[in-house]
Amino acid sequence: MVVVAVALAAAALITAIERIAYPFDIDFVEDGMLMQAWRVANGLPIYVAPSAEFAPHVYMPLYSWIGGALLAITGPSLAPLRLLSLIATLATASLIALIGWRESRSKLIALVGGALYLAGYRIVGGWYDLARVDALFVALTVAGLAAVIYWRRSAAGQLAAALLLALAYLAKQNGLYFGVIAAGYLLALEGRRGLVFTGAFVLLVAVPTAALNAASQGWFTTYVFGIAFASPTEWQRALYTLGAEVFGDIGVLAGMFVILAALLLIRCRRYLLREQPWLLFIAAAIVASVAGRTSVGGARNQLMQAYSLLCLTPALVWRELERQPARHWAKPALELAVLLQFCLTLASPVGRLIRPAPVQHYRPTTEMRQAGDRFIADLAAMPGEVLVMMHPFYALKAGKQPSAQIQALWHARWRGRDPLPADLIARIQNREYAGIISDESPYFETEPALMALIDANYVPLRQLSPQDAPATLNGLVVRPQTIYVPRP
Repeated sequence: MVVVAVALAAAALITAIERIAYPFDIDFVEDGMLMQAWRVANGLPIYVAPSAEFAPHVYMPLYSWIGGALLAITGPSLAPLRLLSLIATLATASLIALIGWRESRSKLIALVGGALYLAGYRIVGGWYDLARVDALFVALTVAGLAAVIYWRRSAAGQLAAALLLALAYLAKQNGLYFGVIAAGYLLALEGRRGLVFTGAFVLLVAVPTAALNAASQGWFTTYVFGIAFASPTEWQRALYTLGAEVFGDIGVLAGMFVILAALLLIRCRRYLLREQPWLLFIAAAIVASVAGRTSVGGARNQLMQAYSLLCLTPALVWRELERQPARHWAKPALELAVLLQFCLTLASPVGRLIRPAPVQHYRPTTEMRQAGDRFIADLAAMPGEVLVMMHPFYALKAGKQPSAQIQALWHARWRGRDPLPADLIARIQNREYAGIISDESPYFETEPALMALIDANYVPLRQLSPQDAPATLNGLVVRPQTIYVPRP
């Protein structure tokens, strides 16, 4: 089992290192997150009215703040942001191993928990090393919940837990959800002593929220709460997530969670939370992951919440088996079950069986890098500014002025319901761009108002092949497909 764990974890790390060094978009949101961090590096605000120049993603600011500090040193590049996410992922795996050791006192089981998390690269859709907020959020959440459980008896410990979960909130909105559940747990278990955490958490959330909203003239809450939670939901996706993902591709760990809950209910029903509080937080994480997947656009990154905490279940079950008379055969059975879960991480077979899809590849190729270099050279050769709608970073790499990423702009306009910004309309009508490059992506670049505006003022010059411009690898796969030039 150790050989399998180390091999799969090493494979994930090798893939991540290759992706960090790749200079083009792996995920289409990465580009917008880079431009957001670049604004921070240049001392510009994030939460502003959408315009031709910039529209923010509907995310909390912590990742952009840290990323901006890095880019102020390195210049605009995806590598520092991806490295930040990989470091956060390694921190999460280390935390899982440390918690596993504390719970089980087994070095093997502790190692297995951390390795399982790294090996889950395919299960979570390759989100561990992307220039996105999720890896940082998960690391802070796991750290904060561990502090809640293990440091709850001291005021200093509760303050540290409040700070970590408040930082998780500043990384992603779901941190507020976990902070509220942690407060309820502490108040139920510790009574008035839990007010230390609760009061500190409320203060650490309310003050920056109010300050950010005031500084942005209300745009902060408009983006991160109003627009972010306006996505429609498809509740049938909840059934798929539970059946094919949580109890399918992560089914061994989810089954361990159910068995653990049953054993503890039998043994200590009245003192369940005191005996094993991780049960509460694992259940909360499963709910959060399922709810996130029900939202239209909710991708596999949402599974990181549940998967990270479910990776603790081998250690938690191991600890409980120490109390059981059948542990002489139950522990080998647990080890076999963990091996089965490692196998499931290789291909996510249950989800693909229920909803067939081609195997996703995560490693960028030499051909992709060469196509990216050719595309940047083509952009640089165009006689004027360009509008690369899904990839403004590519314009910057070509020595041009970047623009708002069209996907972020679509969201900032309440999913395309509000009109296009007046300055963008004027630039296109005045044919200020020497070229407009479209990925022809659904929703974002094919909305009727935008297409009509472009068609009235620009004509297609040529179609781009995969050899002319690289595709992304994660989530919605897109690539630059059409170059438009001004009408004569």
